[in-house]
Amino acid sequence: MAAYPPDSKSRYKTAGREFDGQIEPEEVKKLVSDVREAFGKDKTLSKEWRIGQLKAFDKMLDECTEEFCEAMHKDLHKSHFEGYVTEIALIKAEIHAAIKHLDQWMTPVKKPNGGLNAPCWSTTQRDPLGVVLILGAWNYPIQLSLAPMVGAIAAGNCVIMKPGSYAVESSNVMSRIVNRYLDPECIRVVEGNRKVTGAILEEKFDKIFFTGSGYVGRIVLTAAAKHLTPCALELGGKSPVIVDASADITHAAERIAWGTFLNGGQTCVRPDFLMVHEKVADEFIDKFQATVKKFYGEDPQKTEYFGRCINDAAFNRLSDLVKAHQDKIVFGGKTDASEKYISPTMFDFGSDIEAFSKAEVMQDEIFGPLLPTVRYGKTEDVIQFVRALPTGKPLALYAFGTDKRFINEVKTRTSSGGLCVNDVLMHLTNHDLPFGGVGSSGMGAYHGKYSFDCFTHEKAVLQKSPLLDESIFLKFALGARFPPYDSTKKINCESVWRSTT
Repeated sequence: MAAYPPDSKSRYKTAGREFDGQIEPEEVKKLVSDVREAFGKDKTLSKEWRIGQLKAFDKMLDECTEEFCEAMHKDLHKSHFEGYVTEIALIKAEIHAAIKHLDQWMTPVKKPNGGLNAPCWSTTQRDPLGVVLILGAWNYPIQLSLAPMVGAIAAGNCVIMKPGSYAVESSNVMSRIVNRYLDPECIRVVEGNRKVTGAILEEKFDKIFFTGSGYVGRIVLTAAAKHLTPCALELGGKSPVIVDASADITHAAERIAWGTFLNGGQTCVRPDFLMVHEKVADEFIDKFQATVKKFYGEDPQKTEYFGRCINDAAFNRLSDLVKAHQDKIVFGGKTDASEKYISPTMFDFGSDIEAFSKAEVMQDEIFGPLLPTVRYGKTEDVIQFVRALPTGKPLALYAFGTDKRFINEVKTRTSSGGLCVNDVLMHLTNHDLPFGGVGSSGMGAYHGKYSFDCFTHEKAVLQKSPLLDESIFLKFALGARFPPYDSTKKINCESVWRSTT
């Protein structure tokens, strides 16, 4: 299907007006009903529709990059470069992978038949789920709203997407633009307040994909349970970064500084706290401080490459954490309410791991440019600390070092959504790896083929031929399952069972 010109209006109308994404709670039921009716027409099942929508999606990103990046800058002070590389480019990579591999993903997979069913044809095929709801997040407002849509469309679903409302400009841009480029009968982007979100969650969907906090995730999951709707929840937690004595200090400092302060620290998989081996702690802290200065200059508030808090509430929460630990600040700690600015800040809690675990900054995900640090002596202490995090299993875990025993200990004795060794965040960029949480950091995974799988049902298909079943060679053997039973039929059945194991 051809894309709608960016200067045109959506053809969909609701409540007597052209649909611009803005809806009221009382309009939600009709919206969902209309989209479900569209799915019932079966046009999303064809490969041609899916490819057409993905190409229109790609065209939209090419033609509207400036509008998207400007919106992200207004919401988060995100530079054009960062907005493109960490959001637009990742979505385009998802689109291109889906277009390239869709034939393969849609093709039924042959499976062994087993002696009980031969002769037959056994396959699995991926069916679209139906009408799916995607609830985006504000911290990467474009990527975390649109990237899941790629998988949902490739899988042949109809989609209702509501962006993260705190990122006001980005949400508004998506609601205007997406509804023009993509099929408005099957794909809708909607905006509205919490009452609208509540009304949406009252409706039945075939899957809900949510990115956000654990608190809201519980609300979503509770609402979904009323309809037995399956959910994919991309949540968060406190993602540790561990620096072993065997680590390359410069290499580690650069990557950790980048990942910690990217997007003003508002990244769900950012290094949330640092555990550094006591033998290299002083060297690392010095190098880390020098690296931050190299990245953002003497005054990070003046560079275009450092973000701002999304709103006053986030600023106030983070400012309170800075005030609570003033005596632990190594560098940073500067705040400016007028710009919702908090400088890159590092805390040093020394070697008292138990006291560190009780610090206010360690009780919940930070989601800002603060890095609390503790020194350790034994890898065992690190393992046990990570296992006992108050927020549960982390969304990501990062380990820096070259000692094979240390790396193996972290790999095998910790549990996290993803693990990066000698880097941070970059596992997200490999679309052959699943991205998702475990336990309280989330459920379900996506990216690449995993996105397609997330929005499809793997259906078992067993196909048989009456002509073969009724043939003189097979009729007697296959009829052993039918009553009345005798010893001969029992022997036949047992021999077939043995042949299948």
